[in-house]
Amino acid sequence: MDMPKTAVIVSTYMQPGLLDRCLQALARQSLPDFELLIADDGSDQRTAQVIERHRAGFKQPVQHIWQADEGFRKTRILNRAVLATRAAYLVFIDGDCVVHPDFLSEHMAAAQPGVFLNGSLIRLSGALSDRVTPAAIASGEVFRAGWLLRNGGGLNRRFLRLSLPYRLRCWLNRHSPTELYWLGSNSSCHRSDLLAVNGFDNRFTYGFEDGDFGNRLQNYGVAVHTVRWTAVALHLWHGRPWSSAEIMERNRALMAPLAAGGHYRAIDGLAELQQARGDQQSDQRAVTKQLG
Repeated sequence: MDMPKTAVIVSTYMQPGLLDRCLQALARQSLPDFELLIADDGSDQRTAQVIERHRAGFKQPVQHIWQADEGFRKTRILNRAVLATRAAYLVFIDGDCVVHPDFLSEHMAAAQPGVFLNGSLIRLSGALSDRVTPAAIASGEVFRAGWLLRNGGGLNRRFLRLSLPYRLRCWLNRHSPTELYWLGSNSSCHRSDLLAVNGFDNRFTYGFEDGDFGNRLQNYGVAVHTVRWTAVALHLWHGRPWSSAEIMERNRALMAPLAAGGHYRAIDGLAELQQARGDQQSDQRAVTKQLG
């Protein structure tokens, strides 16, 4: 089987119900030929069961990349997922997102050398998130602004991303006045650029890990464009019990400043993760040899 040129990396932690709906939407993409990797930061067996139920819905094998639950270590599990694929182009979302059927097609249509793509989210309330059911995803009605309004979405300017004419939304992508940045729940980049900056920084816990990665890509010379008007993702509501002001401030201090030609390689990233895994495997082989 040929390796798809696109890999979708989905981060998740202890949210099997949200991941279930995320995978339902990914199984309905107009771009069917992509590799799917679930970057699991220590979930229990319920998440594995959800993934098993969805395997048959994807053309390519689905990889479940898991690590033990030792606190918020999203950057580390993302790096492990990157090491598990050889796809040339990487699309990152979170497992609490339900993406439009053309989501991946829009990312791939806009992909170009020397650029990473910024997306955005339509954030739903808890009550509206509960109405995003498997049936509503299958019918596609969750991606209609009228449906969101009728089901309690209220007036939300971001619903325009589902209702404006397509050509106008493409124009808005090209002329967006919004500051663009890496958003881990809807962004994409070339694997070669990610490798050049040594991936994500494993030192980060929750907070500013996205900003650090995006800043380092730009320091390396990668430009940022947006697909926020065309690659639509709904964000399902959930709490964040892992967030703390103290940790956020620590991470803010770790974040690489945005400066052309500035620091761009992660201090503890892909290379260090590979080295640690290599050392561990060497130790295991040595122990096996001694026992033999």
